[in-house]
Amino acid sequence: METSEVTVRYREAAETGDVDLALSTFAHEAVVRSPLTNRVSFTGHGQLRELLTVAFEHLEDVRFHTDIGDEHTRVVIYRATVRGEDVEEATLLKLEEGLIVEATLFVRTLPGTVAMMDAFGPGIARRNGRPWAARLLSVLSKPLLGMVRGGDRFAVPLAGPKR
Repeated sequence: METSEVTVRYREAAETGDVDLALSTFAHEAVVRSPLTNRVSFTGHGQLRELLTVAFEHLEDVRFHTDIGDEHTRVVIYRATVRGEDVEEATLLKLEEGLIVEATLFVRTLPGTVAMMDAFGPGIARRNGRPWAARLLSVLSKPLLGMVRGGDRFAVPLAGPKR
């Protein structure tokens, strides 16, 4: 299917880090669902602004490669890096009247996902006026990030095909 005007603007916003352009693609009470947990979602332009600001501070080299669907449901997929880790994110977008009303995020690789958690969690907590939570999240995510990076480099290849 042909790309929609809203996803063209959404992609441009993410590729250029333009928070205001990104917000213009969302309905006023849109919901964004976290790729990390069912316990967190962001609702409305106020919360989305904080999320997008943090995301755009940490996502590097965002490049969309897929935009498919119809006028009600679309999927956009990009590749980027976060703190040196490759990530690929697929976003399921629900559209009404030419605006995004719901976005559900799916992220791979595991090291990239944990790097996102390590970067975004503390950043969002700080922007929400919780510096103590930002420090705690940063401390708690470091061992997991180390384990995932180490496992990805040394353990995962042991399960792969013989070379």
